[in-house]
Amino acid sequence: MLRMISIVCALLLGASLVYAQSTAIAERKDILKGFGAAARDPGAMLKGEAAFDLAKVQNFLKVLQDGSPKLKALFPADSKSGGETKALPAIWDNQADFFARFDKLAVDAKAAEVAIKDEASFKTELPKVLGNCGGCHRPYRGQ
Repeated sequence: MLRMISIVCALLLGASLVYAQSTAIAERKDILKGFGAAARDPGAMLKGEAAFDLAKVQNFLKVLQDGSPKLKALFPADSKSGGETKALPAIWDNQADFFARFDKLAVDAKAAEVAIKDEASFKTELPKVLGNCGGCHRPYRGQ
């Protein structure tokens, strides 16, 4: 009987760890997909494919500010694989740098939110924010 209880407990613990892992991966993917969705309109504006819309730009910057701090908690050691993650091992090898990039993204998004008042300031400031994306994807995200 004790052995059966031990087996059940081990199975439940294993299942809860898998659930926690998949939850972290799913949550971070949701936040990052939200970044991409919010970036579509400002990206089109930068390319001249859409008219400048300050409200959409400010929304994008707010999404970055809100999501960036949350991401740091969503890369626990047990979420290195599974859930179709594209996270590279370098994340866990260089966590201080990786997490600092989320801090920088939030700070840059806040600075841009304050600085962007019109199309001219948008074209100057938004590329500074968007540079954070590639700066993180190149070393820390697989294809």
